[in-house]
Amino acid sequence: MISLDPIALIREKLSKNRLDAVLLNTSEITRSVNLRYLSGFSGSDATILITHDQLRLFTDGRYKIQSRDECPDFRIHISRDKIASIGKVIRRLGITKLGIEGSRISHDFVTFLQKKIMEVEIVSLGRQGLESLRIIKEPTEVEAISMAARIASAACLKLLDSGISGKSEIELAGRLELNFTETGASSESFDTIVASGPRSALPHGRPTGNRVQPNELVIIDYGCMVSGYCSDETVTCIVGSPDQDQLKIYQVVSEAHDRAIDSLRPGVRANQVDLAARQTISDAGLGKYFLHSLGHGIGLEVHEAPFLSPKSNVVLEEGMVFTIEPGVYIQGLGGVRLESLVHLSSSGPEVLSKAPKTLIQVD
Repeated sequence: MISLDPIALIREKLSKNRLDAVLLNTSEITRSVNLRYLSGFSGSDATILITHDQLRLFTDGRYKIQSRDECPDFRIHISRDKIASIGKVIRRLGITKLGIEGSRISHDFVTFLQKKIMEVEIVSLGRQGLESLRIIKEPTEVEAISMAARIASAACLKLLDSGISGKSEIELAGRLELNFTETGASSESFDTIVASGPRSALPHGRPTGNRVQPNELVIIDYGCMVSGYCSDETVTCIVGSPDQDQLKIYQVVSEAHDRAIDSLRPGVRANQVDLAARQTISDAGLGKYFLHSLGHGIGLEVHEAPFLSPKSNVVLEEGMVFTIEPGVYIQGLGGVRLESLVHLSSSGPEVLSKAPKTLIQVD
């Protein structure tokens, strides 16, 4: 695995795109995890400016101490009028062509900035190009994701051990999220999904007041955060015993899940892994019920590159971390999804999720 300084990679992009600098902004409205990744700043409001030879961070007085602690390599500018301060520095440095993170910066911010630097050409950089910086995870990142995965799996198993029959989906989701924080996570990494009975046919079914009934499939999709890094896992369980139709769906999805993981190795294309799972489900006559891609990368965000889909030609590399999550969803009957979080090492896939992917029968 080749590990490169992300700042060096950004500067390579400056040269390739003939840019003088790149600007990234984070706010409570438009959060930029790329800014955090490049600078280390974890607050809610800042802008960074990266040139070929300078690193600058602009924020307000709330983050005077924090920014200096978290961003020792950046020159810190504290200002009540951040955009005016940015404009002044851009003009002083003679920047004429500026790249911005177009998908994570507000129109208002760009409009106000343009008024300060009317002579500067602003170029929107594609999301994929910037997010590729984070596609290979460093060992410290893998450890944070792995810890989040372990905590999430343990929290889910604790929930299932306490029994779910007769409890509402909302109650179960709330209890699971409480389990996260009680065992060391900072928060959930996304809104927990609990969908039971016919509602389990909804891939993203949000919890409701429906109570779990015997002999119904229950999908639980959950994740938590550790040190800013996310986990993501899904189990499917049942109160009592499955009928033949439910068992068939489960077995097909389980086989698709395992075949996809078995196909993983550095150098394989993402669409080939998707095909390993999709073909298994199609061969069982259930292909039209697999409604989404096989998986996605995970890190500072719960959905990031690489994306494992039929259209993705991304070559998988050592150091990537992503989900494998085939599913089948049949209206009126219910659904099954099995999701594991995987780190691709030099020797092959390392499954970070710890909850079993066999059919979980609970009380």
